Amino acid sequence: MRSPAERLARLLDRHPELREAAPDEPFGAIIRTDELLVPAAQVARVEDSIRTWTDRRADLEHLGLSRFRLRRDVDVQDLIATSCSPAGEDALASPIHMFRGEPNYQGGPSSPPSPIASSSLPAPAGHSGPSIRVGVLDTGIAAHPWFPQSTWEALDGDVTDRLDTDNDYQLDAQAGHGTFIAGIIRQHAPAARLSVGRVLGSDGVCDEVELLEALLQLDKQSKAKGRRIDVVNLSLGAYTWNNRPPVEIQQAIARLGTDTVVVAAAGNNSSDRLFWPAAFDSVVAVGALSADGARQAEFSNYGPWVDAWAPGEQVASSFVTFNGPADETPGTDIDPDCFEGFASWSGTSFAAPRVAAALADRAADEKITPRQAVATVLAAFPHPDPPAADPSTAT
Repeated sequence: MRSPAERLARLLDRHPELREAAPDEPFGAIIRTDELLVPAAQVARVEDSIRTWTDRRADLEHLGLSRFRLRRDVDVQDLIATSCSPAGEDALASPIHMFRGEPNYQGGPSSPPSPIASSSLPAPAGHSGPSIRVGVLDTGIAAHPWFPQSTWEALDGDVTDRLDTDNDYQLDAQAGHGTFIAGIIRQHAPAARLSVGRVLGSDGVCDEVELLEALLQLDKQSKAKGRRIDVVNLSLGAYTWNNRPPVEIQQAIARLGTDTVVVAAAGNNSSDRLFWPAAFDSVVAVGALSADGARQAEFSNYGPWVDAWAPGEQVASSFVTFNGPADETPGTDIDPDCFEGFASWSGTSFAAPRVAAALADRAADEKITPRQAVATVLAAFPHPDPPAADPSTAT
């Protein structure tokens, strides 16, 4: 398995349309190289001011946005600062940020999944409480005994979890991420019915527009069925180029309605830097605890914007079936890349669905809405004690 730095370098090498917005800063934002996102109300002003640098424009009327493709070698951030930021006003345009699954490309541990035996986990069993709908926007879902068709529905089209899209005989960086998350929810909220969307690629990234599209589709499906999505799990996130909130994502979440609870991973960079969408006030941000639940996991982001803490180290759940090229570890019968549908993995990605499941399960048991269950559930996932000070750094 590759290191986070190697995976990031590989991602940028495979996707020349992406770059780090501030590579000299830790955990820099990743943006599309030559594109801007502009609210429909500001298109005329922006188009007039950047006409010289514009190649083409695509209007995304259903999202209330336009996507500007710029001519090559234009510095997106500089163009926003010089041509899209009137004095006394917020910028009229923004880069298109890339959102990443967590564990991610920048920061630890970005642990690889490890195979475990199927006997390590009992199959989840449902109960007779009311069905709570949980949206899972991630890499999709794989065929697995834990997911009979009665337990989930596709948000739109094919949502199969992809495994090796580059045909290098190794699992892609985050193949199985969505299947793993779905399994955590099944274990802890067996009555929940999943609404699964594939928004992240198997390399663990999607852009801002793709996430907006998925949130819109979730909202449309909910309205079409006359049944809201009760909980949404987003084990993905991004830092922004200017540390400002991505307003369009915030608005898309708000459109889901106040009765829908959105839960998001806090990120894996051991940082208190705001990580979106987890850092929105309206979102339940989840940090990771150590395997024993006694302390904050070393890799977890933290800060007053983190609302709940759940185990995120060596979490066990459902996974894909795949056998890679690695040999068994000498002296053991362990094949590190032979998966038979179950794995152990670490990251705030896997703490978030534990809280999402707790909200769904409490709501089903008590016949209330997940929104009504928030205060009680968060009290059961309290902030851990601060990490112990390192005596070697004491002054």
